[in-house]
Amino acid sequence: MAMTGEFSHLSLPMVIYGKPKLRGGGEKDPRTLENRKNRVSHGGYIKSKASQLSKFWNEKREERVREQLPEIKTGIPILLEIDPNSDVNFLKGLGFEVVSELENGYVIVSNGDFNFATLFRKTEDFINEVSNRCNTPARVYAFHEDESRFEKIFGSNLLSIWRTIDENDRYEVDVSISCSGNIFELEQPPTKPVDVSEEEFKKSRRFLNWQQKYYDAYDIWDELKSTREQQFGEFISHYNGEFISSFIDGEPVFLEFCDSFSVRVRISGKCLRDLVYNFSAIFAIEYVGNLCIGKSTEASIANLNFDVTIVPPDDDAPIIAVIDSGIQEGHKYLEPAILSHDSKCYVKGTTSVSDEVSNGGHGTRVAGAILYPFEIPQSGTYKLPCYIRNARVLDENNEYAIQSSVFPPLFIKAIVDEFARKAERKTKIFNHSIAETNSCEIKHMSPWATEIDVQSYENDLLFIQAAGNLHIDTIKDFYNEMIPYPTYLFDERSRIANPAQSMQALTVGSISNSSLETEDMVVIGRKNEPSAFSRSGSGIWNSVKPDVVEYGGTWAKNKNGDELRFTTPSEVCPDLIRVSPEGVAFSKDAIGTSFSTPKVAYIAAEIQKLYPSSPALLYRALIAQSARWPEEVAENSSSLQDVVRYIGYGLPDIMRATKNDEYRVTLITEEPLYLQEGQAHIFRVPIPEEMNAIGEDFDIRIEITLSYAAKPRSTRRKISRYLSTWLDWRCSKIGEDIDSFAERILVTGSAVDDDGNFDWTIGEQSNHGQAKDFSRSYSTLQKDWTIVKSNQLTDSFCIAVRGHKGWDANIPAKYSLVVSFEAINQDIAIYELIRNLVEIEIDNLEHEVEVELEEEIKE
Repeated sequence: MAMTGEFSHLSLPMVIYGKPKLRGGGEKDPRTLENRKNRVSHGGYIKSKASQLSKFWNEKREERVREQLPEIKTGIPILLEIDPNSDVNFLKGLGFEVVSELENGYVIVSNGDFNFATLFRKTEDFINEVSNRCNTPARVYAFHEDESRFEKIFGSNLLSIWRTIDENDRYEVDVSISCSGNIFELEQPPTKPVDVSEEEFKKSRRFLNWQQKYYDAYDIWDELKSTREQQFGEFISHYNGEFISSFIDGEPVFLEFCDSFSVRVRISGKCLRDLVYNFSAIFAIEYVGNLCIGKSTEASIANLNFDVTIVPPDDDAPIIAVIDSGIQEGHKYLEPAILSHDSKCYVKGTTSVSDEVSNGGHGTRVAGAILYPFEIPQSGTYKLPCYIRNARVLDENNEYAIQSSVFPPLFIKAIVDEFARKAERKTKIFNHSIAETNSCEIKHMSPWATEIDVQSYENDLLFIQAAGNLHIDTIKDFYNEMIPYPTYLFDERSRIANPAQSMQALTVGSISNSSLETEDMVVIGRKNEPSAFSRSGSGIWNSVKPDVVEYGGTWAKNKNGDELRFTTPSEVCPDLIRVSPEGVAFSKDAIGTSFSTPKVAYIAAEIQKLYPSSPALLYRALIAQSARWPEEVAENSSSLQDVVRYIGYGLPDIMRATKNDEYRVTLITEEPLYLQEGQAHIFRVPIPEEMNAIGEDFDIRIEITLSYAAKPRSTRRKISRYLSTWLDWRCSKIGEDIDSFAERILVTGSAVDDDGNFDWTIGEQSNHGQAKDFSRSYSTLQKDWTIVKSNQLTDSFCIAVRGHKGWDANIPAKYSLVVSFEAINQDIAIYELIRNLVEIEIDNLEHEVEVELEEEIKE
């Protein structure tokens, strides 16, 4: 149980469990109807395209045999354009294997039949209108050329160099390969009859038949995965390529997901071209980019020996894993918190766990920012808040710190295995201040980000992830192109960097801690405004990213002179621990999202102290719930969607995250909760009469945060297809009581979903809230807030969390929910009023459960 105390968080009462009435589905695309009217011409187009492809690929097969090239075993790669409102499963009936589902009706498919026999037969039936069941060809709109397919599967790095690929040069690429076969959609479980018990139903032939098919589908995926891994290995070996990994040298190492795998290889340009043209199961391939971590400078460094006593953390304090460049573990300010016997090195060619990055280190600074998030003491006694586990994955270089021999998702997997599975005391919080130098891709979730999502879901973990930094040369380019701050933060080149697009990671950007201005220089971004280097959103699929921000410094630029110069005077840098050859060392000489990120990790550790047995999803929810937009940013931005892109939900606050006051109350779900497709939970917050009485018009700020996780599937595009189950929340309307709300959610539904007609900031749809272009439903961290008059509330405020169809209805989503009410003018003390009513509500619910159990026992 959580620690209790004055103004602690309260339990959020769940009062109803049921099946939501969901509305959805669109009209048939007019092109499909038009194709059905013009059967002969459309059918002729499909047959013509199929004939051309068949002839071309049969000739290519013969040519490859003559040239002794690897056999094409995965089928013919094709980019199709189909009815965007259709379920892609219909393609299976036309003989296609769906490799990857894209946006706007584009689908990458493969056809193992080089003669397209099934497609020809179905198209003939369509032309001749044999039956009403032969209309599927009408939903196939177009066959596209290879160049269009490349645009869909290439990352921007590879796309930029594709036309200049030299067959004799070597290239490092990350390749992702689909293994879904013809089971692209898992069959939904049967519905249990009302008059049958759960135990009887699960013994029924109907359920057992479905269960067997379900398990068989995963077996087929696994078998196909093994086959394609072998085929891919043979392909790479033919060209003398290399599999890159720091864990098993000399053997292929595949990063496996449920229906796909990813791998990093070093291959010739000739092999690369052959792969993308002919290995049809590839759905994503990217030229390996460089990595970037925080920027350190040559500022003056003080070797200090202040009279300060550092006290170790409590024995049961949380343990944060720092995935970085190593740590100076003997540092006076760090040593009592370092679990040195757990330290691991994942850098090839060394076993050292020390921080060897020049100019003061990187991982040492990150660890210090976790332990000293506010200031570094120079006297007195300081008790460390948590323990640190050191996972070294970066070498001694600063900007391009990760060795190419490391495939990043593999070290994520290895570190989680070591610190979260095998360790006697498990780590739940991982600080990851590493990202690529370039913007993330928004076509597919990268293997790196997917692995973070997988580990977060399967092991109840929270990754605190840096949003990434804009390189100083990129910022100079913007100014030279007459794109000043903050406008350049909207440029595609400023988007968050891989793997910050991870749906489950808490992505952290940076804001400036200074408004320094002198005769000669001025900061780029005044205090509380986005840092000059901090990468912005939105994330993949228009999700809110970064989620939150913290102080990570900024750049200053000269006011005078013809040449633009950037500097980092101490006034614009955060105070950080530094690698020191002797004594104690710390200084203000580094900037970056690398150093804003650990300050949020500190807040997560403080929350874990209060709720050690609660899911990490709750820690993420409370951090987001505590976040606010700095007034300067909200007031000076031209639109609220700009603010969301810059700083997400804002700057977290340790006090709001962990406690309340007499004017603010926060209610939480302390235990893990689960929802599958077609399920809903309804929560009720009782509202005291002193708040909602007629004539009372207190300004009440309502904040709601849903934090959930589900199993990812990287061959999908859009969050609703990427996750096994996706969730959203809805709240009661102004003047709506719990009975009416429950009926609307569970019985009648709503033709047009609404947000309870409150003026929410984000909104359920991209055109609903104040911040246009964003929808909270596009993220797994769904925070929203509004200010209402207290007399608009009824005797209860209700929130429903609903489960929606993803790619596997049998795999539930896990979630935590947080709700807060605050009298923003501090004119009514609401904490005790709501606490008393919540205690009565929970007592009544517990009594109802006891009665139900007694009745079951009697039966």
